[in-house]
Amino acid sequence: MSSVIYSYLAKVQSQQPINFDALIAKLVAAGVAREDISRIFLAKKLKKNSYHVEVLLTAAFDELLMRFRPSDVGGRVGAAIDGNSHRVGVSESLLIFRSARHRHPTVAVTEAGEWVLPRVLGRVGVIVENLENFLRVDETLPFIAGILAVTASDIELISGSGNQVTNRLNANVLSQFDELYCLFDVDMGGLRMFASLTALLREKPPVFLVPPDVKERLVQSKYALTDQQRQEVIKYQGLSSETDQLIQFMRDSSRVLEQENYLVPVVLEERP
Repeated sequence: MSSVIYSYLAKVQSQQPINFDALIAKLVAAGVAREDISRIFLAKKLKKNSYHVEVLLTAAFDELLMRFRPSDVGGRVGAAIDGNSHRVGVSESLLIFRSARHRHPTVAVTEAGEWVLPRVLGRVGVIVENLENFLRVDETLPFIAGILAVTASDIELISGSGNQVTNRLNANVLSQFDELYCLFDVDMGGLRMFASLTALLREKPPVFLVPPDVKERLVQSKYALTDQQRQEVIKYQGLSSETDQLIQFMRDSSRVLEQENYLVPVVLEERP
């Protein structure tokens, strides 16, 4: 599946028309949330099964290219990399860190299950799901410091793009922080990943970082739960007081948008 998805993405990159409905179906099947797809792409229908697709978030699109890029490795290992990696357990793990003092990203890896940390990490760990936010350190650090009322120099940003951060091998490092927070997207994907981390770090669970103006942000972003998500979100209630409040805000914003009869367009109208 990865090679097929990559072929679609490569055509988008070269501004060739594609069957966008087919790409959406394959991305969703591969675990990419529909909300993320809506934020990354804007499609305009040209004719039946043919769309011109514009990239709205370059960093997120590049991440998809890297994720689904076919491997040159042959055999079973190559097959795992190219599309069946969910069936093959990864033997080691890595985490990427960044801070005010150490602006260049630092990579920590495990060797035979033991972590090799190249430097001392900050006191307050914040897992950042959105790659764009992780890269824009000069904006993200003050934003987090303002919410937590801590010094920016105390914060260690941890890249949480994808689900790799929930690897069980990461528990040893993540539990070492005095405080651990999750700056996740306010959507079903963010809640799912937070639930996985909470289960992984039972003795010292993380805190979902919620901006004080999140209710207004949800309404302004026109985020709305689908009917399926309305049912799914219920199972995340009780994770924490922060996420319970967040879930209520998500449900409230959806009701507001329904009252306004607002629809978020992923695909523009067909040309006359």
